Amino acid sequence: MQVPASSEDSDFEGPEDEMQVLCHGHGKLAERHVAFEGILTGRRFLCCAEKTTRDRGLRTLMNSFEVHNLTQEKKKLQASYEKLVEDVNALVDAQQRRVEIEKIDADTKKLEEKYEMVKNLAAAQASVIRNMKLKLAEERKNLQIQIDELQKSVEESNVKLHESNVKLQESNLKLQGIKAILNE
Repeated sequence: MQVPASSEDSDFEGPEDEMQVLCHGHGKLAERHVAFEGILTGRRFLCCAEKTTRDRGLRTLMNSFEVHNLTQEKKKLQASYEKLVEDVNALVDAQQRRVEIEKIDADTKKLEEKYEMVKNLAAAQASVIRNMKLKLAEERKNLQIQIDELQKSVEESNVKLHESNVKLQESNLKLQGIKAILNE
């Protein structure tokens, strides 16, 4: 029969001196104990002091192994936790970098759109300028034709005027000749 785990109770502990109960196997005085596990919790009982000491030693040894195992497990869990924290921090950093890259990509896309708009505007302006130059060249050609026609007209007018002046001078000479004849 296994002795249940017990706890100390100041009202009921230590060797059984009053009744002088002896252990059947060892002949030693029994000890008082109070159970604290399962349905026996709180129940007072007497048990062999040697068996209790041996059981306590065994339980202490088992508890030491359990404490050692729990300590090792705690260290492993601590290492796992620290690794998890590192992984989470790395994940958060990667997420932040991704957000920053997405922001840079968005900014780059906006700049590319503005560049395309400016490029299209420059192409449109170049087209307008080219068309205006063609129109100017055409108008210059038309103006040159008109200037040439006017110069030709002026030259013709000058020739006619010169002929008229010559005729006028001839007429003036004839008139002076007639005046001279009349005045004689």
